[in-house]
Amino acid sequence: MVIGITGNTGKKEIFSILEKIYEILLSSNIETLVDEVFKKKKSNTIKKYFSLNTILNKSDYIISLGGDGTFLSTARKIGKKEIPILGINAGNLGFMSELQPEELNGFISDLKKKNYRISERSIIKSVLPNNAVFYGLNDIVIDRANSIRMIEIELNYNGEDVVKFVADGIIISTPTGSTGYSLSAGGPIVTLESKVIIATPICPHTLTVRPMIFPDSGVLKIKINKNVFVRVTADGQRFEKFKAPVEFEIKKSEYKIKIIKRKHSNYFKTLNNKLFWGKDLRK
Repeated sequence: MVIGITGNTGKKEIFSILEKIYEILLSSNIETLVDEVFKKKKSNTIKKYFSLNTILNKSDYIISLGGDGTFLSTARKIGKKEIPILGINAGNLGFMSELQPEELNGFISDLKKKNYRISERSIIKSVLPNNAVFYGLNDIVIDRANSIRMIEIELNYNGEDVVKFVADGIIISTPTGSTGYSLSAGGPIVTLESKVIIATPICPHTLTVRPMIFPDSGVLKIKINKNVFVRVTADGQRFEKFKAPVEFEIKKSEYKIKIIKRKHSNYFKTLNNKLFWGKDLRK
C-alpha cells in the first residue's frame, strides 16, 4: 500500500500533525509519499519529499490534511485519476474530512483490511468562453465583477427557457456543495446520492425566484446579456472574468471524486454535529 499526503501549509500546527501522521503510517509499514509543498519547513522525521505528479502516479490513497478548502483543492488536483481521498481535519469545520488527526491510528487496520466504504461524489464542469475548463466538487458560481450593480440572468435547461431574473449571481452546485455556499444563500440540503444539480440565485431582486433542482443528466445554460463584467468561480478557488454578453454551459462531469468514509459513517449525523442541524440553539 502506498499513501500520498498533501495539504495546507498555511497553518503552523500542520507540520507537527504531518510528522505524527507520517510516523503512524511508517510504523504500520505503509509506504508514505509526502508532497514537496511541505518541504519549506525542516523536519527531523521526514527526509524525502515527492512531486505531486509522482504522488498521483504511485499512490493508492491520498490523505488531504487541512480543512474543507484543502479538501476541495486536493480533489481538483486528483481529478480524473479518481484516487480515493481520506480527509484528515486540521482546519475549522472539516465537514468533508472523515478523521481527526488523533483518530488515524485506530483507522489504519480498517484501511489495510479495506474495512471502509467509498462515497462517490459527482462533479460539475463548465467549458468557459476562453476554452478553459472549470470543475466543481462543491459549486460553480457566476456573479457580478468590478461593479456593485446586479446582473440580469437567463437560465435554460436542456434547451428550454426556465426563468429570467435580476440578482447578484447564481450558484450551480452538486449535492456535496448543497451544504456550502448554496445553503448560505437559501438553497436546500440535498442527500449525497441524489442525481441532481442545484441552481440557487444569490440575492434575487424578487421574492418569486427560488432555488431550483434539476436532473444531472441535462445541461444548464446561464446567459448574461447586458454589457457588464461577470466572474465565474469553481469551488471558491479558481476564477475567470468575462465581459457580457456571455453564456456558460454547466453539466455533470465525466468522472467522480472518491472519498474514504468509515464503514458506519452517517451523513445526517455529520450534519447534526458539524452544522448543528435541528438543534435548538436557544437552550
